[in-house]
Amino acid sequence: MKKLIYIIIVIAIALTACEKTLDFPFEYKKPKLVLNCLLSNTSEIDFSVSRSMHILDSKEIVKISDADVIIFEDDKPLQVVPVSDGEGNYHVAYIPKVGHTYRFQVSKDGFETIESEVTIPNPTTINNLSGKYKNGNDPDVYYYGGDFDIDINFNDNTNEENYYMISVTAVLPDDLVEYLSNNYSNTYYYDMLDSNYKLNLECNDMSVNTSSNITLLYLSDEIIGSGNYTMKFTAHDYRDIYGVFYEIIYSDDIYEENKDEEDEGEDPDNDIEEQPFYREYEYRLVVHLQSTSKEYYQYMKSYDQYVENDGNPFAEPTLVKTNVKNGLGILGASSEITDTLRFTIKNPYLEEEEE
Repeated sequence: MKKLIYIIIVIAIALTACEKTLDFPFEYKKPKLVLNCLLSNTSEIDFSVSRSMHILDSKEIVKISDADVIIFEDDKPLQVVPVSDGEGNYHVAYIPKVGHTYRFQVSKDGFETIESEVTIPNPTTINNLSGKYKNGNDPDVYYYGGDFDIDINFNDNTNEENYYMISVTAVLPDDLVEYLSNNYSNTYYYDMLDSNYKLNLECNDMSVNTSSNITLLYLSDEIIGSGNYTMKFTAHDYRDIYGVFYEIIYSDDIYEENKDEEDEGEDPDNDIEEQPFYREYEYRLVVHLQSTSKEYYQYMKSYDQYVENDGNPFAEPTLVKTNVKNGLGILGASSEITDTLRFTIKNPYLEEEEE
């Protein structure tokens, strides 16, 4: 037994003596400035500035709130100063123009100055837009706003490379939004009140890509040969719109609160059942069609591939495309046109009660 103990001790000492420290072959690289911006002909300029992270960094993304930024339009400096919100986000009260080239020059002490430029592409034209509300009497509509099949046909200039992106926003009637704003917590009904709420999109066309947050479809005109293209896709509104009616009417707490207020002499016209939108209302889908720069299209494809491969040990490393000289990030550009689909939506709870 003693012999066995001695053998174990000798083996343990030998293993300890074999311990070796290995150095990871990671070269430390000086951080670079990162610019992220998508210019549009329909909105003022917003962008962010941060710094790159080392592979071993454990910190969150570090934003740069005091960078020096000069924006050029066709090589002439814009006479507008970017305003920082103190958290690395900047706003410029200027709307870019189609056909003009914009160059960003960003500098910060301790970093190499970065530059990037892009030209706002020409917009396309929507020839036809149609849509169909799918749910009908489907009981699943009780739990979200509904599904919409959408067909869009638009022009493509066959003499140049073009890249397109599609998103869909939903607009609820003003009286419904006003009612919720005045009577209930804006935080609880945040999505209902957001006029820029984006629907989730689904497309079965293999030539069409879907963004990682599934609110954007994008494609290039490599698959378009006739000068126009028809895309079919489905938009999903996952907001619990009808749940709002149910919550307000049937929830014990809210019902009792409203009942008490009415008993105290509150205006009975404030009752949701007396509102014009209670029986039915006009629901609008706004389809946004963007002609985008090649750089932004390539960035989106590589970024979505990066997200898809994240955490997959068998996937090849994906480098996200950048068009920023001496730095990282993206300066993209788009020109946007919109068209609107209108639907009359009925309250399914009323139909259920009437039956």
